[in-house]
Amino acid sequence: MTQSETETRLSPTGRVEAFSDGVMAIAITLLVLDLKVPPLDEVRDGHLVEALAARWPSYVAYLVAFLTIGIIWLNHRTLVDRIRRFDARLHWLNLMLLLGVATLPWPTALVAEYVQRGGPDASAAAALYGLLATLMALPWGFIWRHLADRPDLLEPGFDAGYARAEWRRGFVGLPIYIAATLIALVLPLVALGLYLAIAILYAVTSQGIAVRAPIGSTIDDGTA
Repeated sequence: MTQSETETRLSPTGRVEAFSDGVMAIAITLLVLDLKVPPLDEVRDGHLVEALAARWPSYVAYLVAFLTIGIIWLNHRTLVDRIRRFDARLHWLNLMLLLGVATLPWPTALVAEYVQRGGPDASAAAALYGLLATLMALPWGFIWRHLADRPDLLEPGFDAGYARAEWRRGFVGLPIYIAATLIALVLPLVALGLYLAIAILYAVTSQGIAVRAPIGSTIDDGTA
């Protein structure tokens, strides 16, 4: 580590990656707690399948949230692969991202419980999920905006132009999340479909923007 890195309190990525992986692993595991078993006294003999089918909104909510956290993990892995050192601002932005991830099981539980009921309760639950997802997207974009201003934090072969391209990619979902949150106030099930579509979008682009490596350098594209 050079003197300038020491003075600006730059730190390696290993501890950030380990801590972030742990938070995401716990959050994604907690989601399964919302898949409830129908109580015996509420299910007539021979109607278990019917009772399980009636809980389909909880399965959709679980799938959307599982994919959302899983795809955040895929994108986060690519992010950390591109970063050489973390500074204080990156640490805080990463914590803000993890705050959203750790909180996601709560609105997921609300959606699973209330969407099937319909009416204002279903709309409120779906809109709250969208609001959290929108807030979770903000630190992601700010991370890449900061890296565009501090390309020296990136691994060799990645520059400010690459960070700006990733910043634009990160903010693609933001207006969709906002629109889906507004739609949730009227059509909560349609909003769930939009949340799932955003997850699929970021799954397809989880390896980031393709870049051309400078002559004589090697770039790990994260596909290993």
